[in-house]
Amino acid sequence: MSEPWRFGLWIWGTHELVFFGVWGAYALLHRRGVAPRFRVVEGKAPAAPLVRAAIRGLPAAHLGFLALIVLVVHPAWRAMGGHMGGPWPSPMELGWQLVACMLVQDTIFYWGHRALHTKRLFRAIHRKHHDFRYVRGVSAEYAHPVESLLNVTALMVGPVLLAVHPVTFVVWQAIRVGESVEAHSGYAFTRIASRHAYHHLYAARGCLGSFFGIWDRLMGTDAHWQQWRRDQPHR
Repeated sequence: MSEPWRFGLWIWGTHELVFFGVWGAYALLHRRGVAPRFRVVEGKAPAAPLVRAAIRGLPAAHLGFLALIVLVVHPAWRAMGGHMGGPWPSPMELGWQLVACMLVQDTIFYWGHRALHTKRLFRAIHRKHHDFRYVRGVSAEYAHPVESLLNVTALMVGPVLLAVHPVTFVVWQAIRVGESVEAHSGYAFTRIASRHAYHHLYAARGCLGSFFGIWDRLMGTDAHWQQWRRDQPHR
């Protein structure tokens, strides 16, 4: 098997395992009514036809993601000095590179997401994702192709620029996909999930970032969430 395909299947396979694993785990929690205090809006679920539509779109979206990794991400990563094999990264190297990837992703995601909330782009592109007012794991990747491309760009820029070791790439992929599905899980065990559940409930009121919420704090786009969270049982 050629290197681009080995690299692509390595990254893509991690995505698939984490996406379906985390989504399935949270679906089971909802089904059994576990930890009701942390269920957003008392566990209110999205409409069944919307969930089915999101599921039907997964095969094409996920195969497109694999193609992007093989045809675009791998060549870019190699051009920056990335290579398969070699010694595994030290814990220190792994740690600082993961934090750097989070900061790059959060910055691109915040400003891209903020642009998508302008009136014209919201109507043309981002409205599809916000069809899910009440979120579940599958909604994490229910989006217009332009938005999906923006999300993939935010995901990949950090590890490509740093030419990270494939092991680091896989760990980063697992962290980001897990965080995204958890943020759309319908549970609010973390501040990240609380912010994003709020964002889907009240799309015009902010919480546009992902991991750290740094840009939301700096730009004041989490003020309404801070107030809302104080009134929630999961605070």
